[in-house]
Amino acid sequence: MPHAALRTLALTLPLLLAACSSVPTPTDTAGGGRDSRPQVSTTLPKDALLAPDVEVKLKVSDDDRVTRVQWSLDEGTARLRSGEFGEGQIKSDLTLSLGGLAGGAHTLKVTVTDSAGQTTTQTYAFTVDAVVPGFTALTLNGTAVAEGGTADLAVGAAATLAVTAADDLSGATVYVLRGTEVLAQGSGSVTTDLAASAAGNVEYKVVAVDAVGNTAVRTFTVNYRATTSGKTPAPTPVLTINTANTPPYSGSLSVTVAGNYDATSTVDRIILEVTDANGNVDNTTYVSNAPTATFSVDTSKYVDGNLTLRAIALTKEGLRGETVTRTVQIRNVSAPTLTILSPDTNATLTGPATVRVQLRQGNTPFTLQPLDSAGSDVRLSVRDFRGQIVKTVLGKAQKVSDGVYEAYLPLDLIGPDFSSNAYTLEVSAAATLSDGSARTLGSAVQISTQVSDNKPPALSVLMPAYIVDPYTNANVRGILSRNSAMMLQASDDNGVSSLRVDFVCDDATKLAGQECPRAPYSYNVPVGEAGIFFRVFEIGALLDAQPYVQNGNYTLRVTAYDGRNANIQEFPVRVSRAAVDSDIANLASQSTVDNVIYDSRPGELNIVSARWIVPGTTANPVRVATLAYDNTLNVLIPSRQRIDPVLPAGTSIQVTQGFSEPGSYRIDYIVEDLVTGVTRYYQGGIIVVKKNAS
Repeated sequence: MPHAALRTLALTLPLLLAACSSVPTPTDTAGGGRDSRPQVSTTLPKDALLAPDVEVKLKVSDDDRVTRVQWSLDEGTARLRSGEFGEGQIKSDLTLSLGGLAGGAHTLKVTVTDSAGQTTTQTYAFTVDAVVPGFTALTLNGTAVAEGGTADLAVGAAATLAVTAADDLSGATVYVLRGTEVLAQGSGSVTTDLAASAAGNVEYKVVAVDAVGNTAVRTFTVNYRATTSGKTPAPTPVLTINTANTPPYSGSLSVTVAGNYDATSTVDRIILEVTDANGNVDNTTYVSNAPTATFSVDTSKYVDGNLTLRAIALTKEGLRGETVTRTVQIRNVSAPTLTILSPDTNATLTGPATVRVQLRQGNTPFTLQPLDSAGSDVRLSVRDFRGQIVKTVLGKAQKVSDGVYEAYLPLDLIGPDFSSNAYTLEVSAAATLSDGSARTLGSAVQISTQVSDNKPPALSVLMPAYIVDPYTNANVRGILSRNSAMMLQASDDNGVSSLRVDFVCDDATKLAGQECPRAPYSYNVPVGEAGIFFRVFEIGALLDAQPYVQNGNYTLRVTAYDGRNANIQEFPVRVSRAAVDSDIANLASQSTVDNVIYDSRPGELNIVSARWIVPGTTANPVRVATLAYDNTLNVLIPSRQRIDPVLPAGTSIQVTQGFSEPGSYRIDYIVEDLVTGVTRYYQGGIIVVKKNAS
């Protein structure tokens, strides 16, 4: 393949895209007038000699419109490739990218169809040169120079470099470079003088480029030494790449650094400095106190592209020597992973569900290809026990952090069209990697459905609630602080045995500095009750307890059990102890009891009514749960409750209650700001009502 750093040199050669072209005779395969069939042309030269990565420019036209463009490569052979452009993709100018072609002859056939069903077919022949040129000789003063080798020369001494190279198809042009400076060039061979007037290490690069841009590179270093007198010279380190593979490199790269210390120096350390394609410098991983060391560089730790190496040698006397930088290409091409996060494998669905899909980038950046005109890029296919696809859902992945994307796909397999049975959920996506290669991604899980009287409990998380539609994939979370509470509603005909609340941390969505434990933070609430019931959970009071829940992003997972079945609901939240996330704007931090009406008449209740109020008025729309506790101090189980889904900005949160029986009474509120997502629990004061003496 063409060497990226030498593309400018390669383009100066008489390469493949000469100003010649041929237009094969089109074949009309349908009826109609002569001028009504579609037309297709290309700039692909006749009998061209091309590189393994080819971009074919197609121009299509029709007096009405082109509805389909089909192509096939090497039809009738084991190397067959084919594809098409659908109507929604067709423009007058199309680009067909063919990457990684094998060397040898190839035939490309393009068929264009118009809206009347008429077709035109054209065929193009070309040859691919996939072999890089080879060096037949590379010597310095008559001595062969190995790849990554080092030669020692005195300053001013003769230094004759002789290079010859050949190519199997088109010949080769040879270049000798010092850094980016071209010292010499020739067709097939070159001879040049590398004598230097100053001491130091100089890296040279010898490049052979064939007619299609295939490139072979040899690098070597010359250590020019000057005679010194009266003081210890600085070390002159040498950097040698031992890996014999042709760049770009992948996996482990073996590099030897020799300090070349003077006999009078005391070795301190040698350093192999590595700089990746993004400019990140690593000068701490590869360090040795020995005068010579061989390092194994894990290239998969770095992004694909240029990796710049430099050797540094230090003495305890404070002397420093370093090599010129040496740049190598690395490529650890890896496709992103596609995973179904929920539902779990072998899960049983008893109602509508959401399939959560995650894509994670490897070493290679990627883009997802659209699957329809709406821009959907993730497909969910449901296969039944026969292997037939019975349902398809499309969705769009949204970026949640660098290199991580997620999609939420609604799925309902409960209904007359689907039986209680085993199903396979298959998700797929088409990705194009930064090197131009296309990858098909996929993942699958086995699930089953159950539609019978033996259903799991119904479960709803009432507070906190979503403040935006979660199916828009907007990354907005409810906020829980030390002052928060949550409200749940559950029901079951056979009885709910327990409720469990988990804070689940995901490495893909956690905040900076947040540590995800191996197991979720879990809190269990025994229930043992049938029918419909509500529970209030003072989650804020537990955040600082053991286990301590760190500030950060979590999935709040609530599970209702009935002894045999479970229902799980998930809700994205952020735990924060910041003051701005602990209070509702314009509301006081505590509720109060006022407007208490007393009655002193004998035999009557001593208090007629009272008001529970949170001082202030709301700055934003809010959602409010009002909780009444009659003759009970148990916050977990309210006597009565009410949900106001939306109260407008400027609302005063208050309830006035009259009393008809002696007892203790309290009104609490859970308030969620529908703009910020902050959720606050206000516990009211207790009013004790008694009968006056007769």
